[in-house]
Amino acid sequence: MNSQHIPMSIEEFELMPWKLGWKYEYWNGKAHISPRHHFVTTSINIKPRPVQSPCKIRPVEKEDEPQLISAYLAAFSDTIEYCDWKPEQIEESARKNIQDFLAGKRGKPLSSSRLVVLSQFENEKEFITGAALFVKTKSGQTLLDMLFTIPAWQRKGLATTLVSAAINEFLYMGIKTLVSRYHPGNDKSKTWHEKFGFEEVPDLSLARLYYHHANNELWRRDKIGDIDKSEREKLLSEVNQWKLRVEELEQMAKRCHFERSEKSG
Repeated sequence: MNSQHIPMSIEEFELMPWKLGWKYEYWNGKAHISPRHHFVTTSINIKPRPVQSPCKIRPVEKEDEPQLISAYLAAFSDTIEYCDWKPEQIEESARKNIQDFLAGKRGKPLSSSRLVVLSQFENEKEFITGAALFVKTKSGQTLLDMLFTIPAWQRKGLATTLVSAAINEFLYMGIKTLVSRYHPGNDKSKTWHEKFGFEEVPDLSLARLYYHHANNELWRRDKIGDIDKSEREKLLSEVNQWKLRVEELEQMAKRCHFERSEKSG
């Protein structure tokens, strides 16, 4: 995946629809569209989940490292997280992320981390088709550090199966909350998190992004003149909703800053 640099007039640029997670800039007669470096933090309460899998699920082992790297590469090489990266850079990142997970450098690896594997009965060799890797962070959070399935096995429920299996273990371990992150421009990841039940953690900079995005869409549609009354009311409601949310989070941030100042004083 690469950033886009599209020749057009400034008038054409102003009427372009924006996608969340992407930055839109204009110079030298071109629209420059590149990823925003922002992630959405979400959380979900731990409750029992049904688990149904067409494949074998098992724990992660150190010997899985080569296949984990290959599966990671297959899953992420053409996503927004690696937009404009060279193949060798992506491969190095995949290797480092998996090795750092196994070595405990990304947080304490949790035994609830799981793989989905296919077996070749002729030689009993297993092939990793997906992984859910969890860590305990320094702050004590249980984090879904990495979740991926190889392209041929995506949209078959493997990610849901893997995380559900881990959540059932967390339940017996007394863990109350699971945290996860995704890039707002990764539509597949965003859709999966919402469908699974993750909810966004309040984030002022993200709320500002949503407000700016909704406000721009309302302005764009008004300028084009293709919006009816009901659509406009809906967009205006969204703009006002995010405006109020931004103001609320700004007040919370000010209170937190004041309280920290009082304590340090």
